Amino acid sequence: MIRTSARASLIAFSLLAASSFLPAEARADDELKLEWTGRIQTDLRFRVEDKSIGEFYNKLDLAPGVERNQNVFNLQLKSTFGRFRGVASVDLMLNGVTGKLDGLGDLSTYQKIQPFSFEPQALYIEGKDLIIKGLDLRIGHQIVSWGVADQFNPTNNLNADDLRDPLLFGRQQANFMVKLDYWVTKSLSLSGVLVPIFKPALLPYSAALGVGAVDRLPFTDAAFRHRIEAENATSGSAQIGFPTIVSTATPIIPPPTPENMQGAFRIAGTIADQDVSLSYYNGRTDFPQPFLNHTRQTAGVQCDPNDKTRCVKGVLQTDVSLAYPKMHVYGLNATGEVNPFKWISDKIHGIGYRVEAALIVPQRTTLQLTQDALNVAIPLPAGEYDYDNNGKPGGPQPAVVDATAFLKWTVGLDYAFGDHVYLNVQWVHGLADEFGAGDFLHEGYSVRQSGVTTTDAQTRARCVLSPQLTLIGDGTKCAREVLAPKLGDYAVIGADFKFLDDAMLLRLFTLWSMSGITIDEWSDTAQKRTQKHYGLFTSQGFSAVIFPELDYNFGNGLELGAGALIELGKDYTKFGDPAAGGSTVFTRGKFSF
Repeated sequence: MIRTSARASLIAFSLLAASSFLPAEARADDELKLEWTGRIQTDLRFRVEDKSIGEFYNKLDLAPGVERNQNVFNLQLKSTFGRFRGVASVDLMLNGVTGKLDGLGDLSTYQKIQPFSFEPQALYIEGKDLIIKGLDLRIGHQIVSWGVADQFNPTNNLNADDLRDPLLFGRQQANFMVKLDYWVTKSLSLSGVLVPIFKPALLPYSAALGVGAVDRLPFTDAAFRHRIEAENATSGSAQIGFPTIVSTATPIIPPPTPENMQGAFRIAGTIADQDVSLSYYNGRTDFPQPFLNHTRQTAGVQCDPNDKTRCVKGVLQTDVSLAYPKMHVYGLNATGEVNPFKWISDKIHGIGYRVEAALIVPQRTTLQLTQDALNVAIPLPAGEYDYDNNGKPGGPQPAVVDATAFLKWTVGLDYAFGDHVYLNVQWVHGLADEFGAGDFLHEGYSVRQSGVTTTDAQTRARCVLSPQLTLIGDGTKCAREVLAPKLGDYAVIGADFKFLDDAMLLRLFTLWSMSGITIDEWSDTAQKRTQKHYGLFTSQGFSAVIFPELDYNFGNGLELGAGALIELGKDYTKFGDPAAGGSTVFTRGKFSF
């Protein structure tokens, strides 16, 4: 009690001392102002295609039908008293789609039948001109956005991504922060942010299908991948009958210790009417990377219900542990307007531009492979994997993220054709979920699909086992991979058309993967591994998103809309991937007050 009283007295004294720096008239004469707003929004979506991944023994499905029925009530309150302000915003979210019921007792629980949640979107206090003029402080649950690009922001790393709703791509989730700004002049500011607790990205429901894609090996070393691909093909062959599956994928969140705090600094100003800023971030990527795989063997015959001749004797279950590697990010943002045609006519609008670039220096991350005793192609003892393939367990663990620095950027132009047509074009290099060096600047690939080109017997003979049943092969002559750059290039084209006195809005948004895919496999003719690239305008490499939407504003706060999110491409492409969720159509309504 003595310590608590002393601490309370110290806090009270500190607040009193701080208040002595404030002008007396600010404390006595300012009026308290309250402002509140809100909205009610409902969203109904239908998945129009079946999406599945995996084989009969580990298949995961997204069936056609109602994909989402989300109803949101948002209430926001702002309280201002002189130079101080408090903001609170909260969403009450009601999901009309009932989840899985675990028993009859769930029929007595409202939350099980009608899931709902409260999600704070903002909860912070701030003060202007604290102690000295130009010094501003904001503390609490907030979002700090320094990026200037439209939705694709590689320099926005303080807040974790919220990807649960693909229609709101680019949205981030609020987190507790302490943000300090100092305005040197009206056009030059210095900012610092401290984030004590790390938060991971929120992923869409469909992301769970990713655990079925066991062939998307994360290793950066191609030769090591080829060996694993051949070994997996052998253990899963009809003769042995123990394919590999991912049983669990468990993210490990960094503990809230001082060394895991995130921090960022920025200097921002205006030069020749152009807004420019430089920033630095020290923290972690909010998308997880594997750092530990443990495999165990489970016996039990399973047969394909559609083909009883296809059976397995059991599975090799792998438990994956995921971590969030540290990184440093050096950012550049520039935005403004140029008008090279002004000399022709003053009526010609200027062209807006946005440049956002991030140099990312990641922490090298390796993946440890361990197993229980396995009785597959040859008996394997319990312990760590033989990375060197020399008959001795252990060795250098394979990397899943190299320490090589890489660049992400977004370059965009926008132009308004009068008052009713708006065009936005962007070049995006690296999406939010892409991490690691690998593009046209530095070779590096992510595996979109893999397997072998050989039969079971050929795989054993040529790539995995010697006649003495000793592991000697490396998979070079067997493995086949469908590869994409770790950092893809995307063309984003969007247009808005307004009609009926701006009450009706037709929006067409498209996203095109420009990188294509590369097939890497052994060539008997060339007697080496060869690569063949398939670009955007091929059936193998094509992948895109088309997002048309029509909205009508009835006035007095009521808006209704309908549209579609069409995802195109083969299952191994970026947007054809089942984990992306598949194509949907939607209707939604919103009332704001």
